[in-house]
Amino acid sequence: RLKLFFIKNQRSSLRIRIFNFCLKLLTCVLYIIRVMTDNPIVSECICILFQGNLWEQIFQVSFLLEMLNTVPFIITIFWPPLRNLFIPVFLNCWLAKCALESMINDLHRAIQRTHSAMFNQVLILICTLLCLVFTGACGIQHLERAGKKSLSLFNALYFCIVTFSTVGFGDVTPQIWPSQLLVVVMICVALVVLPLQFEELIYLWMERQKSGGNYSRHRAQTERHVVLCVSTLKIDLLMDFLNEFYAHPHTQDYYVVILCPCEVDVQVRRILQIPLWSQRVIYLQGSALKNQDLLRAKMDDAEACFILSSRNEADRMAADHQTILRAWAVKDFAPNCPLYVQILKPENKFHVKFADHVVCEEEFKYAMLALNCLCPATSTLITLLVHTSRGQ
Repeated sequence: RLKLFFIKNQRSSLRIRIFNFCLKLLTCVLYIIRVMTDNPIVSECICILFQGNLWEQIFQVSFLLEMLNTVPFIITIFWPPLRNLFIPVFLNCWLAKCALESMINDLHRAIQRTHSAMFNQVLILICTLLCLVFTGACGIQHLERAGKKSLSLFNALYFCIVTFSTVGFGDVTPQIWPSQLLVVVMICVALVVLPLQFEELIYLWMERQKSGGNYSRHRAQTERHVVLCVSTLKIDLLMDFLNEFYAHPHTQDYYVVILCPCEVDVQVRRILQIPLWSQRVIYLQGSALKNQDLLRAKMDDAEACFILSSRNEADRMAADHQTILRAWAVKDFAPNCPLYVQILKPENKFHVKFADHVVCEEEFKYAMLALNCLCPATSTLITLLVHTSRGQ
């Protein structure tokens, strides 16, 4: 019931996770103050959050860290002779890292916005590096107290940074075997954890490059662009649109952002690599039904949005249904953006009557045939008038 309550009340869950994160961060700061002042008595806050099945919770690493930090402290409350017992409070940095990851997810749900997966992964990688360095520095500093010459917290931090950066000056080294063993363990952990984090980051970067990345907010505010939304991008549809759009002298300085859920094929990729189009056309792999993809295309800053369908669709009614859904999604996301919609069947026009301009292909085709019956060659004349002359 508590888990269901947090799912329904996202802001309450966010507040609790922020409190837990600040609590763990506070214990780490208090540990640093204790080391700097060398005061054996320090108070520690206890916060254990249970979630899910009990046995699953017991065997989680976070629960074991909670027990390692809280059980000795509880024992010292009832047994005063153990008040000087060392408690590895610095391990709370890993619990703070877990709380920060959960807090970011709750924050995204609470404000109903989503940062990119790259941002989340970079944040996780930075937190992992900080936790490794902080854990190693605090652990080595404490273990070196048993030696003849103890290390200060700054020297231990300096040694960890030099070691993890693979520089290895050798001017500061641990002198006793427990701290040397801890260094070996931390290096092994780093060799396992960091490559996994970097692999995930590289995978997300490659997927982002494949999907086209984002159209930057700075470019959207300083340059004019239009968005072309299609379900499948055919080369004839692309060339017809680009040739007709850039035929007008007033649209020469516009950029075209293509938003398509399919991966770009070889022929379209070759067209987009032509210098005439490579500086003007930006391809983004995404769906107009997702607010995140519309945000990537900066739909709210676009001068216009064109929602087109291929003329060679086998199921024209299904193609119109997809067009209607995309038009609704765009209008809901960017109500002030001018909307140009192409509909294949005339009976579907009333579903997109909110659009600024609606063009029905079959309706236009039948009107042309009727005019051609009344006046022969009318369709040829209109076709020549509406198509841009290319000097052929």
